[in-house]
Amino acid sequence: MSQLTDDQTNVNGAWSWIIPIVDPSDFLYSNQNVIPDEQNEQPAEARAWSTYQSSNLENILGEGPTRQQKTLLTSTLPGQQQLKEDVRGVEQILSYVDRRRPPRHKKYRLTWRTLIGTMSGMDQIYARDDFLHYYEEFRPAFIFMDSVFRGIGQVMFANNPLSGIIITIGLFIGNWELALYGLLGTCVSTLTAHMLGFTFNSIRAGLYGYNGCLTAMGIAYFSFPHSPQMIGPIVIMCMFSTIFAMAISKILVHRLELSPFTFSFQICTWMWLLGALKFRYFFVNGTILSPGLLSTLINKPHLSNVSFPVYTAKDNFVGFFASIAQVYFIESPYTGAIILVGVGICSRILSFFALFGAVTGQLTAAYLLGLPATAIHAGLWGYNPVLTCQALGGMFFVLNGYRIWLLTLYGSVMTILLQAGVSAFLVPAGMPTLTFPFTVICWIFCLIAGSKNLIAVQLTAVSIPEDHYHRYRLSQLVKAQFKFISRLAHLASTDNVDITWEELSKINEIFVPILMCSYVYHNDLHHMKMLVRENVNIHSTDQNLRSPLHISASEGNMKITKWLVENLKINVNSIDKFGNTPLFDALWNGQFHLLPFLYSHGGRLPSSKSKELAYYLNAFVYEGNMEAIQYWLACGFNPNASDYEGRNALHLAVITNQFDIVYYLVEEFFVCLDVPDYFRQTAMDYASRLPDPTIADYLLQKRANNYIPVKASGKKSTLLAIVVEKNLKNKTNAQKRKDNEEYSISMDESLLPTLFCMIAAQEDIQVMANFLEEFPQLNALECVDYDFRTAAHVAAAEGRLETIRFLSQQCQSSDFERIMNREDRWHITPLDEAYRNGHLDICNFVNEIIPTQTKETYEKIFDSDDIESEDHATVCLFQKWRKVFFFCTLAGIGAVERIDGLFARGYFLRTKLYADYHGRTPMHFAAANGHLNVIQALIRYRLEDALHTDRWGKYPIDEARHKKFDKIVDELMQLQLS
Repeated sequence: MSQLTDDQTNVNGAWSWIIPIVDPSDFLYSNQNVIPDEQNEQPAEARAWSTYQSSNLENILGEGPTRQQKTLLTSTLPGQQQLKEDVRGVEQILSYVDRRRPPRHKKYRLTWRTLIGTMSGMDQIYARDDFLHYYEEFRPAFIFMDSVFRGIGQVMFANNPLSGIIITIGLFIGNWELALYGLLGTCVSTLTAHMLGFTFNSIRAGLYGYNGCLTAMGIAYFSFPHSPQMIGPIVIMCMFSTIFAMAISKILVHRLELSPFTFSFQICTWMWLLGALKFRYFFVNGTILSPGLLSTLINKPHLSNVSFPVYTAKDNFVGFFASIAQVYFIESPYTGAIILVGVGICSRILSFFALFGAVTGQLTAAYLLGLPATAIHAGLWGYNPVLTCQALGGMFFVLNGYRIWLLTLYGSVMTILLQAGVSAFLVPAGMPTLTFPFTVICWIFCLIAGSKNLIAVQLTAVSIPEDHYHRYRLSQLVKAQFKFISRLAHLASTDNVDITWEELSKINEIFVPILMCSYVYHNDLHHMKMLVRENVNIHSTDQNLRSPLHISASEGNMKITKWLVENLKINVNSIDKFGNTPLFDALWNGQFHLLPFLYSHGGRLPSSKSKELAYYLNAFVYEGNMEAIQYWLACGFNPNASDYEGRNALHLAVITNQFDIVYYLVEEFFVCLDVPDYFRQTAMDYASRLPDPTIADYLLQKRANNYIPVKASGKKSTLLAIVVEKNLKNKTNAQKRKDNEEYSISMDESLLPTLFCMIAAQEDIQVMANFLEEFPQLNALECVDYDFRTAAHVAAAEGRLETIRFLSQQCQSSDFERIMNREDRWHITPLDEAYRNGHLDICNFVNEIIPTQTKETYEKIFDSDDIESEDHATVCLFQKWRKVFFFCTLAGIGAVERIDGLFARGYFLRTKLYADYHGRTPMHFAAANGHLNVIQALIRYRLEDALHTDRWGKYPIDEARHKKFDKIVDELMQLQLS
């Protein structure tokens, strides 16, 4: 090959001047990559009633803070002591995950799933810049009406604006005047909360609206709703309902941990109605408040002549739905049916128990107490049991076991008995019972929370019954099978304690993803399906953003991979913290049989690794390995992508004079002919300098024929399948057995290694000692997780010297040496972690304990199943060039400590030449970048590299001379003279 001009060779020699040398941690183990989370994960359905438990006096009615809100508060108020101690110790044991997990950027889209439940994802949609982008002036009004309709729905515990809209439609059908007053009252009370600066989250959840809605409708109903003069009193009393709700919650919530329910509405309505008896210009509708319906029987029959009233089927059926409508003071059964539909959008369980309460209440009032048929038909004896059954049947107690059903049924009966007693007291005074019986019964039953087999929902964790049941099932799964969590983190292990949303978030975010990845690693499909049946988020990832599909692709299990992709629709292009996709993991780990399936289902290589992948492709071209080239290109990698010098695969194929590869790239993948590298040289320019004109003539012919490069039209998935079938004919029986193997593992084996790593990150020596004493069978010092990482890896990455010192004291020197030199999936050891993160105190300590290591020691440490070169030549070639790239990168940035450590543990060998496809060694890169300390280290390990020339005949000393690094020139000159 003809020589380039002097200017060109000078530019080629100064590689560091052209190529941005990056931290090698970005190559194998990047911590700085912030990967956006493309998955549409709905946040926890934090609900209205959770607001009552806050210990912050200004947040009494505010929603329970999310983890992000807690972090923000902690960062803005570092000196403020938490008002409520974390008695369960969850944050202490798991806090390091929050520090290690990269931030996620969630994208929320409006789908049909957004409309059900509590619609908590709407807040993220409202916060988007493009929400009502062209009508920004309507944003506050839109959000305000969302809160108003939530308030209307909250009367029936339905924290959903769509539920509120449907309920409002039903109210207008039943009585449009009362519906207008209810809408007015909700708006007034919500606006009052805004004006007084109450907690925004509570206002958004409708907590300040439902009392105003009932107050307005109650005053209008018992007065004269058609009279406009009622607007003033309604506005005044609805404002007071908001103020009274805040005041009474300070007592009920903070001291008794009870929800105020509708007590504010009752007080405000009674206050006005009693005053109206004295007011000159305001009146009470005496017809409605006459003692005819709810009064006690004055002329009771003799016991011998007792006769049972006759209730028709129509009375009962109409009364069931009228009871639901009577919650809003409307008698229409059609309104009741519409309300059930609206509540069902938020929660089917709430809708069921509303009907359950109406049925049980009506039947009790009719056939047990013999109350008048007229009142039964009107639903006057059913609306209180409707609310009671909703509250007890899943809202404030977990709907688990037969006892809660008995409790709910008994609560419905007791509500009727209390309503009869209260009405006997109030009706003679001309006052209605309202929802007071429901409130008192629920207070009494909630005060017995914590009794055996009655699992009360904490006020900070109230959402909807479906969420409570799911959270309880998941917590029981964790408590039953991870009992060590209770002993280590002081989690409550009794069955009658509910977990909070924050603790469920920890379980969902930390333990469940780890558990799923562990099951996938062990091919345990049975337990994976068990977790999915508990409605876990299959798209969740661990602290390294690794999904179950990443692990399945790395391990090469086709059965689980197909199940995850086809059945669960998991994201095939999820990117972990290292910038890897599942397709890249399969390629990286030699699981070629998975490539066609993943690619055909949308799996792609990570675009963030384009230059690194182009480097490997160029290396494969240099080696002339057509199999590796086919894998790379068939996986969708762009053949026009360039390495750090701007050279692509065609450049290398031309430079190395390989016509068959040039022909393959041009004919099969339509590579561009005129792409210049950083030296302004195209493939045609390099071909014109070759002594053999074959490639130049071929390229000139293609250009003369108006060759237009376009994207390959062939189906790459088909091509990839052909390549895999061709190159994997000799697949071993062991691999085939692995594809079909399925077995169960213990929970200890799945989660304990990772939990011990979390404890190691806390540097709590006493807890670590307790852990080892608690689980002596685990051998926690050497056990690894699904990515082959140990507690030493985490401790070294976090800079926990005391943890490393503790580990060294728990084992012999040879065992400690093995622990500190154990590689994870990315061939990173704990010692590498310490060097990479700049924790030199750990490096010095380890070097004192392990002063020398040899190649024999390294080989003794790693007795894992090495990849056989005859069966996996492409993987071996990949590993070879990965080391070359890594070594040259370390030399280019001057990481002499890491180079020393890697040579010491045998990762780099003294007898092996690590030169790139242009013949440049790490010494070339160190000389070009002026790293004298690296040059001196390389002289100790690879003296002969100083006499090695690259493709253009340049020595490392020539690189130093070009950049005028005189000290390096002197060092290398003395070496040549000696």
